[in-house]
Amino acid sequence: MNIVYVFADNLLEWNSSEWRCAIPARAINRTQRHHADMLSISDFARNTPASQAVCSAADVIVVQRNLFGLVLSAIQHWKARDKILVADFDDAYQLMPSSNASYPFWGQGLVLRAGAPPEKLEPHPLKQFEWGLRLVHAATVPSLRLADDWRAYTSVHYLPNYIELRNYTDVTAEPHEGIIIGWGGSLSHYQSFSGSGVLMALKRVCQARPQVRVMVCGDDRRIFEQLALPESQKVHQPWGHYSEWPRTLSRFDIGIAPLYGAYDERRSWIKPLEYMVMKIPWAASDSPAYQDLRNYGWLVKNTPAGWERVLMDMVDNLDEYKNTAAGEPYLFGISQSIDDNVENVITAYASIRESVTAADFRFPLEISGQSMQQAVVPAR
Repeated sequence: MNIVYVFADNLLEWNSSEWRCAIPARAINRTQRHHADMLSISDFARNTPASQAVCSAADVIVVQRNLFGLVLSAIQHWKARDKILVADFDDAYQLMPSSNASYPFWGQGLVLRAGAPPEKLEPHPLKQFEWGLRLVHAATVPSLRLADDWRAYTSVHYLPNYIELRNYTDVTAEPHEGIIIGWGGSLSHYQSFSGSGVLMALKRVCQARPQVRVMVCGDDRRIFEQLALPESQKVHQPWGHYSEWPRTLSRFDIGIAPLYGAYDERRSWIKPLEYMVMKIPWAASDSPAYQDLRNYGWLVKNTPAGWERVLMDMVDNLDEYKNTAAGEPYLFGISQSIDDNVENVITAYASIRESVTAADFRFPLEISGQSMQQAVVPAR
């Protein structure tokens, strides 16, 4: 099977496209039985020679997230040429909180460009996203709840994020004093901290245990600035190259994964999974997103007291928690490697392909008589 992954991230925001496109593509090629190519969504939308070359040879084209504008026309183009089109997305755009950096686009339909006034995208991006889901043959998502949200629009398949295990092996952390409670994430997690109660808990833990420091990794300084801690007890680490992340992660003695609200309930399991393969004991919000991992970490009720109780116990009994993390949680984590699960990815695409009838090819959906903005707009 030949698969083309149409990735949406640019180099500055590279993360989601790594997990949803690059990691499976590399694993598929390592099988030597199937083949995968990577194609930028800009090339796909504009039907460049590069797009024509790889898409013409494809059996399945997986289009990541940006189902609007010229991308919809490109989907129609290749669907009419008997290609299987699959949408892949990993966020609940319809539930995005206003604190999210992408809210102006997904929530208000505004395109923001440096040095230019906001531009209103018509029809609204969510409406175009719905059209896109009706156009494709199926969708894949890393969240069961997210899958349930969109089943009315297309066939939605749960395809979890599998981990590139080789990135996390043989990583040696630099020695450090004290205990580091760490977290790293994108610009979409402010509400995870502000609503979960973890900020007050971290303050109390650090006041009671001066050897504890909190490390926040990422480009959203709002989270770091909301930590009411002495400068000596908090560390901000901006994002570097994606390949540097496992080494940064290895500095954590305890990992946290706070979540809050309906948007966060549709998150994938990336954060706890990374902690597990690094043998880092972790605590996370007791959310539907992490229910399947209950036996491998510590799920916390979203109250300051709940977070404080668990984190204090982890700090005071860290060696015991580390020993536990190196057992069943680690074994489960490594069982979710992409190379051990690449056949699940292939099987999902094969299932979608087999379910498509001849009629699906012959009569592509007419999306609307309305005009669409003819542009590919960053969506993250």
